[in-house]
Amino acid sequence: MRKKGEGEEREICMVFDGIIQSMPLFAKELVAGGVAGELAKTAVAPFEPVKILFQTRRAEFHSVGLFGSFKKIAKTGVMGFYRGNGASVARIVPYAALHYMDSEQYRRRIINSFPDITRGPVLDLVAGSFAGGTAVLFYLSSRFG
Repeated sequence: MRKKGEGEEREICMVFDGIIQSMPLFAKELVAGGVAGELAKTAVAPFEPVKILFQTRRAEFHSVGLFGSFKKIAKTGVMGFYRGNGASVARIVPYAALHYMDSEQYRRRIINSFPDITRGPVLDLVAGSFAGGTAVLFYLSSRFG
């Protein structure tokens, strides 16, 4: 016997599957890169306030050490570890999305242009290097352009 709402949930999943299937490959790569960047930035967010405190208030936080600094921030609540994360995510998502998409695009172009090229870390390094340069150029031009 199906639970109430199970059919609706399945329909919603089918709609999302259809949307994803209809997206062009570069758009899927942009979404994947943006989501990966957001998850990575949020995963390390608790360490950011500690880093900033060590950089700006040396004597006070160096005397209590790393774990003491975590305890001081924890007194403000769990959200104290995520203060400023929204701005960081807003900054990293476009960069990560563009970097991942470009890396995959460059990788495919290299493989198509040089079919005998060995696939592996060297190819990934070259594609990633070009992608990093492209992402930085677009990122910096959007900030200062």
